[in-house]
Amino acid sequence: MERTSIAAHLVALTIALPAAVSFMDTGEAMAQDIAERFADGSCYSRIYSADHLARHPGQKVAHIWFTADPTMRPDDDAVALKFAFTLRDGRFYQSVAYCRADGFCGTEGDGGRIQFTGRGQNLRMSIADYLIVEGDDFSPDLMQSDDRVFLLYPASKAECG
Repeated sequence: MERTSIAAHLVALTIALPAAVSFMDTGEAMAQDIAERFADGSCYSRIYSADHLARHPGQKVAHIWFTADPTMRPDDDAVALKFAFTLRDGRFYQSVAYCRADGFCGTEGDGGRIQFTGRGQNLRMSIADYLIVEGDDFSPDLMQSDDRVFLLYPASKAECG
């Protein structure tokens, strides 16, 4: 092998290896990040304006929020999060998500799985397979609407509950 080929391979390996290690550790790091973000009872929320909702007619959720649930002490979960959302028509749904070290959160009552990704001080929440929450009735499956991904912002605790 030529000297330049070896050097090129070493450069490529030097760039790729840290990225691969970082990728493999993302789930555990994200679960730790979630635990740290919510340790003090922080609130992450998104309230959509009437203008936003008018531009996204397939979106059902008008308000969504997540906060730590201090009453829950999960055994092997990183954190238990209380969350809720309000649909455009005013129907309200609330549940709990148990976030594990693999970076995914399973919702109470087999309501589906979600995943958080850090975006600076914000959180990106995406639905992994489906999300159906019990209220007075069952919510629509948010995966079947324009509600698959939410960018959540730090908010006052009053906005979460």
